[in-house]
Amino acid sequence: MPGSGVISVVDDDAEVLASLGSFFRSAGLAIVPFATAEALLDWPDLATMDLLITDLHMPGMDGLSLKSALLARGVTAPVVLMTAFPTDAVRDRARELGMAAFIVKPPNPDCLLEIAEHLLAHHAD
Repeated sequence: MPGSGVISVVDDDAEVLASLGSFFRSAGLAIVPFATAEALLDWPDLATMDLLITDLHMPGMDGLSLKSALLARGVTAPVVLMTAFPTDAVRDRARELGMAAFIVKPPNPDCLLEIAEHLLAHHAD
């Protein structure tokens, strides 16, 4: 599995992007980082994305709205939603939108890697 799949990460916190980038690189995977949801949506290679990990709370478009926008564009890559402020309402909305996973920040790196590898393997099918 290492080295396979295009993982995009959207988070307005540069430290989170750098940390996740280093972590995934050490596991043999690379990420394509974005500071905003809008930047991801403007990415010319959006169709190549195999997995998205996104923060919930960001300036501009939030993670739930990003998932809605991806659905409207027919993007089928699984989406993992991360938040430091989980609520039942957010969990319910994430479930309704078909989020692949819901993770509380800061994520456990081993759990995040396991989820990412599982989703990449199943998205490729």
